[in-house]
Amino acid sequence: MSITDMPRQWIGSRQENGLRFVALLVGIAVLLQVTLMPRLDLGPLEATPNLVIAMVVAVAMLRGVIVGAVAGFSGGLLVELMTPGDTLGVLALAYVIIGAWCGRFAAGSDLSRTLYLIIALVAAAVVPLWMGTIELLRGQGPPLGYLLVEFAVPQLVFATLVAWPAWWVARRLLGAPREVEPWTVPG
Repeated sequence: MSITDMPRQWIGSRQENGLRFVALLVGIAVLLQVTLMPRLDLGPLEATPNLVIAMVVAVAMLRGVIVGAVAGFSGGLLVELMTPGDTLGVLALAYVIIGAWCGRFAAGSDLSRTLYLIIALVAAAVVPLWMGTIELLRGQGPPLGYLLVEFAVPQLVFATLVAWPAWWVARRLLGAPREVEPWTVPG
């Protein structure tokens, strides 16, 4: 066994461990989201870049509906568990819907970075509106117009900062888009 074969044995092939890479990508995105992103001072805007949703969209568009939904649910739930709040499961529900919907694009092999960027931008803007709507239904949230101007629009701007690196890393680790059913992947 040579030195170049050792990492391949530890890591395995992309097809065998595609789901391990998905878990790794989502886990790292969650850790960066809850530790690094809130500390970024991005001027007068109150929003922070949402790296987790950019990664969920990338994983879903590269691996399909089921993997996207599971990645969205686990990423959303981990973010909710690691940050203070009183709406457990609401963010996870939004992420699972976004992940499942974005996974529909994995079946087509003609996936462009521009399509990914557009979908990541829209998803990043939908999440604060979703959370704000839930808060409004609970009688605790700000008006919807305020959410749109103060949170959704800055998320569109910030999504461009994190979407390209998320796509690049996910594409390098996961490879070309293909629909994956978790029970058919060995290992």
